[in-house]
Amino acid sequence: MLDTVVFDLGGTLIEYAGPYAVWPDLETPGFTAAYQHLNQNGWHLPKFEVFKQIGFDMLPVRWQRAAAGEQNLRLADLLADVLQAAGAKHIPADYVTKAAELYESAICAQAEPMANACEVVAEVKAAGFKLGLVSNTMFTSKAHIADMERFGLLDYFDAMVFSADVNKWKPTAAPFLHVLELLGSEGETAVYIGDDPGSDILGGQRAGMRTIHYQSSQRFAQPANLQPDARIEKLTDLLPILAAWR
Repeated sequence: MLDTVVFDLGGTLIEYAGPYAVWPDLETPGFTAAYQHLNQNGWHLPKFEVFKQIGFDMLPVRWQRAAAGEQNLRLADLLADVLQAAGAKHIPADYVTKAAELYESAICAQAEPMANACEVVAEVKAAGFKLGLVSNTMFTSKAHIADMERFGLLDYFDAMVFSADVNKWKPTAAPFLHVLELLGSEGETAVYIGDDPGSDILGGQRAGMRTIHYQSSQRFAQPANLQPDARIEKLTDLLPILAAWR
């Protein structure tokens, strides 16, 4: 019997894109905040557009490596590598760490909850399901936990896995199996809801879970050979599906 519901975070419960339509453009406020911090503290940097473009070029490659299980991706490490490639060498680690914190804060400042996210999560919890979360993110869990608390989501969750913290990334099965272990659940009794088919649906299926594609934006392609168990266009559509499956 279905007893566990696991959610994606970005694009499913919280939208981080702000005014930007595509990734990695939505990272612009973060790179801006990091750059300003380092520049104001006297470190010699190239022009901002050069710095940002190095980041934009590097980020998708690093993300792909992480998703393939080849190399973890943490924001502070990414910024250190961007600075190295930009010719800004020998910047102390504490300055880079602070730049990463300001980057996170700038992105989180443009975040907002998805429509009906808190209400739906509360109803799923009230229905007796165990609730988990798996998020592909280069941010620290601290940043996302603060967002979840701010939007009234945090207290409903029994277990959460943030990829950079554990070096387990979707679409591998590892982060899904990790959260299921924390929840004391099995794949066949769990369902995963997310907005990115290539990450959320594929990964959930690899872990033996049912999957629901929440098409909250047009950012992601929908591979014809990758079929979720259900599709929804708004979070409130989730509740009757869970009731029927249960």
